[in-house]
Parts: sequence; C-alpha cells; structure tokens
Amino acid sequence: MNQILVTKDNKDTSSKDIKPIVKFFCIACIIFAIVLGIEGGVKLYKKIGKSSNFDRPEVFTEQSGSTVILRVTSKKRINKVVYAWNGGAESTLDGEGKQDINFQIEMPQGENKLNAYIIDVDGNKTILEEMTFKFDSSIDTVKPVITLENVNGKLSVTAQDEAELDYLTYKWEDGEEVKVQPEEDNKKVINQSIDVKKGTAKITIQAVDKSGNVQSVTKKIIGSDGPKIDVKLSNGNFIITVTDDFKITKIEYTLNDEVVEIKDLPKDAKEYQFTVPVKPDVDNYLKINAYEDSIMTEVKKKKSK
Repeated sequence: MNQILVTKDNKDTSSKDIKPIVKFFCIACIIFAIVLGIEGGVKLYKKIGKSSNFDRPEVFTEQSGSTVILRVTSKKRINKVVYAWNGGAESTLDGEGKQDINFQIEMPQGENKLNAYIIDVDGNKTILEEMTFKFDSSIDTVKPVITLENVNGKLSVTAQDEAELDYLTYKWEDGEEVKVQPEEDNKKVINQSIDVKKGTAKITIQAVDKSGNVQSVTKKIIGSDGPKIDVKLSNGNFIITVTDDFKITKIEYTLNDEVVEIKDLPKDAKEYQFTVPVKPDVDNYLKINAYEDSIMTEVKKKKSK
C-alpha cells in the first residue's frame, strides 16, 4: 500500500514539473510561427512589388487577312518585341525607344499560336499570354499596292487592289491619322494628294482591302522649305532674286505702305529676278513674300535715308 502511494506521489510530482516546460515550448512555437509569418509576408510583399502590373505594357491585337496587327503601349520606352509562331524560331521587332508603336506580323496558313514578349529600355521583360489566330488561304490574300510620288511640294499617293479597297489611312509622325474612302464609281483605286511638311518627316500610309488584307508603307519625305529670297542693293535699287526647287506660284512685295503683286511671273518658274527702286530721302521698308503653293517665305529689308 505504501509503495502504491509513493508511486502515485511520484507521478503527480512529475506532472507538475513538466507543465512549465510544455508551456514554454508552446510559447516558443507560437513566437517562431509569428516570426516565420512576418518573414514570409515581407517576402510575399517584395514579390508582389516586383511583379506589379502598374508598369506592364498594354497590348492590343487585330487580325487583318494574313496579317496580325500588334499595338504596344507602354509607360516605359520599348526596346524590342520578340515573337514566334507555333513554337518556332524567334523574330525581333525594333521598338525604336517609343512608347506607342504598331507592328504587322505575317502568319502562316491554318491555326497558329503566337508567343511574344516585350523588353523595355531598362531590360524589363514582359511575357504575353499565348494568342491563337486562324488564317484560310482560300480567301483573298492579295495585298493592295501603294505608290508614292513627290510632285511640286505635294505627295501623290495611289492605292490599288485587284478586288476592292476598303479604305486608306495616312499619318505623319506625331500627327493625327487621316482616313480616306474610295470613290463609289471605282473602289479598286484611291488617289490622295497630301501636303508635304517642311523639312524631313516620316509618313506612314496603310491601304486595306475588303478582305482585310493590309499593305503599309513608311517613308522619310524631304519636304520643301519654300522659296529662297535673296535681296541686294545696287545703284539705288533693291535687286530681288527668288528661287525654288519645285516652282514659284506667287510673289508680292510691300515697299513702305505700297503692296505690289508680280503679274508677269512665268508658269512653273523656278527662278525669278526683279527690281524695286529705292525711294529717295525716306527710310525704305521692303517686305517680300514668295509662295510655293501654300508654303510661304518672307524676307524683310530696310534702307535708311
């Protein structure tokens, strides 16, 4: 009996001794779990921060016949776009450091999967979701033909299609896009005359037919700076020489308050010289305006009495 009582007392004593240890271990586990949770939360926050969608480029696609038009808009300047059809060889498109750019990608026959990614100028890579496009070669796949000619300070554009054109668009860099429809009596051809800007500028022209085939041309156009005017004084006269690379369409001058237009200007003249007598005993204020169609050059000259 005494032995049993002693055994029971030993068990009670052991339980009392173990309880603080268990409590300490539980508290330690809870603290450790909290620390792990905080560390994991920080890592998750960092991961989300790095993959933030706020700076991801926006991508829009449109199929036109055998062509996929890929438009990329980005807050960061675009270095390049890399794409591949059906897991094949990659092709690279130059982003030119722009933030808004269109690409035209030709697709193979049948159902096709397009994979692409974008790299900005800082080297950040954005992988696009896989896209699927279908192309049936039995449909009209012949693209329109675009021809350009720079004539007398204007750009003459002709788009032709063997079937029927839908529309033509043109856009100077940093300008607004202009859309032109074909005439009702001949929908196979669109003719458009475009005023050429001064200096050098790029223009992009697109022609789209009724089957959705797209032809695009981008050209660097050297526009006229307008007529050049040279004024000299000789023997009491202003000697004015006007030259132009295309043609001079109009010349007028103002001497003090008198306005005079040159009436005997030859047709399609590229150079013209005339004389304006200096008025004696007064200050002479001469202004010459020379035109090449809508492009005007102005020169002012003063001769004190």
